[in-house]
Amino acid sequence: MLNGMGEGGRGRVQGGAAWFRRRAVAVMLTCVGVGVALVHVTAPGLKIDGVTVMLLAVAVVPWLGDLVRSIDVPGLGRIEFREMQRQLDAVQRTADAALLGDGPQGGAGDGRAAWDAVRELAAEYTKVRDELPPSAARTHRMDQIFARLVRATQRVREFDAKTPLCSQDAGLRLAAYARLYALPEPELLGTLVDVVTAEPLAFNQYWGLRVIGRNVEEMGAEHVPLGVVRRLEEFRSRMPHDSDRGQLADRVLTEFGGG
Repeated sequence: MLNGMGEGGRGRVQGGAAWFRRRAVAVMLTCVGVGVALVHVTAPGLKIDGVTVMLLAVAVVPWLGDLVRSIDVPGLGRIEFREMQRQLDAVQRTADAALLGDGPQGGAGDGRAAWDAVRELAAEYTKVRDELPPSAARTHRMDQIFARLVRATQRVREFDAKTPLCSQDAGLRLAAYARLYALPEPELLGTLVDVVTAEPLAFNQYWGLRVIGRNVEEMGAEHVPLGVVRRLEEFRSRMPHDSDRGQLADRVLTEFGGG
């Protein structure tokens, strides 16, 4: 019965679910407002400090995203809820990579075994990407693999990042990004920018842009060749305004006084 449902039927179900979610959020917020009003009436002497108010606001803000896209706050300007969620997601991805990537660099990681581990992770990334449909779950799996690559590539004593960086293998390119994320090599910045701006895979490009940012910080914006900056500006002009990769490019260009 369900398999026979057409696109219009599925659209109505999804639309009904969205309507119900918004209605539930509205009812919940109304109940919270009424509850606060009752507390104020029954206990007018009760003092609520600024910290409590702030915590209540933080708790409510994520729910508001289902009702409105933005809100103007006096003194703070416009808050974009979807943008806030995107920034939180980006911070979480970076934190995961930093946490898992901050591992030991010694032990068995100086020979063939270290490279074998890197290649296995690169192959695992390719397999996950090929076999799983695009979804938040797949992105999370790939983020975990990237974080493990950050750790694994640090165990290779002599890692020639340029070779995998220019590879046709997406997994090996990701390994190069992971190595340069952990241990920046500013002398490779020009090659890195060329590869990342031409990167065909969005996931690889996302982390590649983060690597560019780290290498620019390591090198110092004042030492970055003008040609590299121009290539980044041209890349940014091709990206959608509200894309996460476009915003990463903006963040890097801000270092040069642009963006």
